[in-house]
Amino acid sequence: MSKTLYVSGEAESADGQLAKFPDWREGVAILMERAWLGGLIAIVVFLAFFLQARRQTPYYRSTATLLVEAQIPKILNYQDILAYNTRNLEYFNTHINALHSRGMMAQAMARSGLAENPGFWPGKSPEEKLDIVQGFVTITAVEKSRMLNVVVEHPDPQLASDLANALAQSYIQQDLDNRMSVSMQAIDWLRERSEEYREKLEKGLLELQEYREQTGSVSLEEDQNIVIEKLKALNAALTLAQTERIQAETRWKSVQNQIKSGVSSTQIAALLGNGDVQLAHQRLQDQQREVAGLRQRYREQHPDLQQAVELEQKLQKQFEQACADALYALKNDYEVLVQRETNLQAALAEQEKASFELDRKLVRYNELKRNIEADQEIHQAVIARMKEARNTESLPTDVIRLAEEARPAKAPFRPRPGQAMARGLLFGLVLGLGAIFLSYYADHRFRRNEEVERVLGLPVLATVPLISEKSVRERGLVSHLKQSGEVAEAFRTLRASLLLKGDILQSPVLMVTSAGPGEGKSLVSANLGISLAQDGRRTLLVGGDLRRPALSKIFDLPAATSGLAEALAGKIRWQDALAATGIPQLDLLPSGRIPEHPAELLGHRAFVDFLAEARGSYAHVIIDAPPVLGVSDALVLLPNVDGVLFVVRYGVTHSLGANHSILKLKDSGTPCIGAIMNGVNLNSVANYYYYRRYGGYAYRHYHTAPDGADSRVEG
Repeated sequence: MSKTLYVSGEAESADGQLAKFPDWREGVAILMERAWLGGLIAIVVFLAFFLQARRQTPYYRSTATLLVEAQIPKILNYQDILAYNTRNLEYFNTHINALHSRGMMAQAMARSGLAENPGFWPGKSPEEKLDIVQGFVTITAVEKSRMLNVVVEHPDPQLASDLANALAQSYIQQDLDNRMSVSMQAIDWLRERSEEYREKLEKGLLELQEYREQTGSVSLEEDQNIVIEKLKALNAALTLAQTERIQAETRWKSVQNQIKSGVSSTQIAALLGNGDVQLAHQRLQDQQREVAGLRQRYREQHPDLQQAVELEQKLQKQFEQACADALYALKNDYEVLVQRETNLQAALAEQEKASFELDRKLVRYNELKRNIEADQEIHQAVIARMKEARNTESLPTDVIRLAEEARPAKAPFRPRPGQAMARGLLFGLVLGLGAIFLSYYADHRFRRNEEVERVLGLPVLATVPLISEKSVRERGLVSHLKQSGEVAEAFRTLRASLLLKGDILQSPVLMVTSAGPGEGKSLVSANLGISLAQDGRRTLLVGGDLRRPALSKIFDLPAATSGLAEALAGKIRWQDALAATGIPQLDLLPSGRIPEHPAELLGHRAFVDFLAEARGSYAHVIIDAPPVLGVSDALVLLPNVDGVLFVVRYGVTHSLGANHSILKLKDSGTPCIGAIMNGVNLNSVANYYYYRRYGGYAYRHYHTAPDGADSRVEG
């Protein structure tokens, strides 16, 4: 079932996120890891098939084979006139259904003596016995042949063979009787069909002639060709008229718009391109030049100048009139073309109407022609069959014959224990494999670093191998006690990741938390603090989980040791509650005794003051915080820390709970630096190939004692 997870406002399918599409090597590992599940299912299915086969009553199979002759007398082929093909699947299905009918079963029971046999299902009515017999019988067609198998399965081998032979013989006799009856009627039937189709043909020809007279056309096909040619001519003329109209309209409007924009007279004359306009413009320009020359010689009151100005004005009016006349001509040309286009559209519409009407007439005309042609073809075929029938003197009697008799079987057909066990084994293996991969894909617990990064949107900073519960109790401080082991190396990797990214420098107060309890946050907190201290960084490890303190157990402190709870309550100074760890540069502030209201203590002003003092005394402060889900303590701590490390336990942490926790953490605005994959079993077959890519395999083979002994931490 598909689940939807929401990370950073994006919806994704949990199925798509968590799984997985393993390569073949991981697939083999998954099979080996969950082989017990597949093996259990395979064994159960195998035993079920085996026991079922042992409990079944043995059945014997007998088969009688019928041969359907390929050559059938043509006098009986009047069905061909109706497109009935005796060689097709429909023909064989007809035989199969007829053989399996209740009537044939009754005839076979009578022929084999089962109907009168008192030992055959005593106490059953005849109808019930017919149902029983039908259940024994199967009719099948032999592929790529003209044979039918009559198969009977029954606990009595002799009865099975007798019934198969009786059914085959009964069907042969019935087929012979039917064909003889049909042959007596064939010629009469053909004669009736011939007369029927002759009348239909005459009626069709009369209807076609009446329709021609009604439409007033000798040949509708020729009329259609004429209409098509007219439509082509009108469409071509209309296209040309539309093109010319568009060109005239464009020129007219372009000239109008440019004249309105205030262009010069020279430009107007050039735009219009009219001879009269060009001549008037030339005269006007000549007069304008003469006026300009007179103005240089005379005053405005001079008679010659005044006479020249009057002539200029007269020529100006003539020029304007010429322009108006040219513009009117352009408009008139456009309107003429518009009218031409309209007329052609009307003519085209009228012709299309005529075409539609002609098409309507042709539909009925073609229908009448097709009917006449079909009736004529059938009529000729019937006449040909009648001629052949008159020349036929006898009928063969072996259209359907018995090809092979049924014999009593020597061995049961079913059950076959060997086959049943083979099917059970195969089916069990398939179901087992399906169950293995179904359980894998349905498991939404984190098992891969990519899954964590994809679902939570956090980088995986380190992968911590599994530490056995005994090792945690005895040697929980693996970073200190086993500095050459792969677990210690994992925490050095975590330290290096934080230092390289600068997260540990920008976020000196780190909170380590998880979605739920039991995911190893306290162990990660302790060993991260140790790793930072071993790097020469003064570090304070704070037991911030006041409900289920674990750091005291890891560092082997008494349960009644005072710590953070007492300091926040104002009973002691937090400096006085510090516990010795035995590790240089590392101090421990345990949780103290479990208080009544942990969330209120952590949200008190005293915690803020404590962190302020701790920042001044230590390079790093690591807070082992409570899990996010279930209690609010972790969320109360968030405003006072610089960053969050989220611990995910391999095979334990569920994607939905982890995703919900990350959403809560991100809502606070405190940076979520990254995630730590904890508790990875590197000895697991399923993890061998995958985590080898993350250095576990290489480290394991690299760090080996000189004498060849493996230096890794157990478990």
